[in-house]
Amino acid sequence: GMSEGIGEPHIYLMQPWDPNRRIIFMLHGLGSSPEAWVNLANEIMGDPELRRQFQVWQVYYPTNAPIALNRYEIANAFNDTLKHFDPNGSTRASRDMVYIGHSMGGVLARLLVSDSGDVLWNDLLANYDLKGERLKRVQSKLGPLLHFKAEPNVERAIFIAAPHQGTDIAGNKVGRLIGRLVRLPLTILGKFEDVFLALAQAEQQVDGTAKPKIPNSIDNLKASDPFVKAAAQLPITPGLKYHSIIAQRKPELPVEKSDDGLVPYWSSHLPGALSEKVIISGHSVQETPQAVLEVRRILHQDIDEVGTVATP
Repeated sequence: GMSEGIGEPHIYLMQPWDPNRRIIFMLHGLGSSPEAWVNLANEIMGDPELRRQFQVWQVYYPTNAPIALNRYEIANAFNDTLKHFDPNGSTRASRDMVYIGHSMGGVLARLLVSDSGDVLWNDLLANYDLKGERLKRVQSKLGPLLHFKAEPNVERAIFIAAPHQGTDIAGNKVGRLIGRLVRLPLTILGKFEDVFLALAQAEQQVDGTAKPKIPNSIDNLKASDPFVKAAAQLPITPGLKYHSIIAQRKPELPVEKSDDGLVPYWSSHLPGALSEKVIISGHSVQETPQAVLEVRRILHQDIDEVGTVATP
């Protein structure tokens, strides 16, 4: 919502906490909400075997915030929730988790299972003219957003219509219009407000813009955006199994030149995926029966490989 939008991520359990069922964590996309997962969540819970082995968690987060901030806040919200139910991390639920992300949620899911190293830090700060006290302040406060480790105990990830390398749509006329409509209340930035303003002021001095502009999620999804270009190079956790589900809007086009109306194939494609399913659909492909069946196939395969746990 515009005036009633949320200011931080909220974690929702689709059923009461069960220490014996593994967690499926679903992350929705830009301008969306957990409602985007209704079809998939219902099908997973309607499958007797999947229901015995998994519990569904979802996040509702402010999608207009910068991606780096959302990754940080979502990770904290998820880990705080898990620690609340399993303080010692000793239950079955705290191991072998599955992350599923659609659209920008897929980008966030990929960041949650990646190590940043110094890549984001070095690549992004190189774009700003920061010196003296301003540099020290940015370094001390921006560290948690740009230095992070992959979430532990995630065994598999499914990326659906995810613009890992950004999209040209975000930078064209329509994307710029949407970007102007996406408001970024400073309250969303919380304790990071001053550091984002410092970066915006430094960028203003470089490009001569009239007033400092803090990048929102639309800016981060431009194929030319420094953040998305750097994030696309981050290594996924070694050994993590991951899959891609990609939408193709026009079946007459070669897959390599296709898109789903928002995200091109070259951005959704991830080398090293154990499987890649291309479905004739628009961008909201996660709602289609074909995508639901593919996710169910992957989860049943996962149960075969990881093993089952008897339900008490």
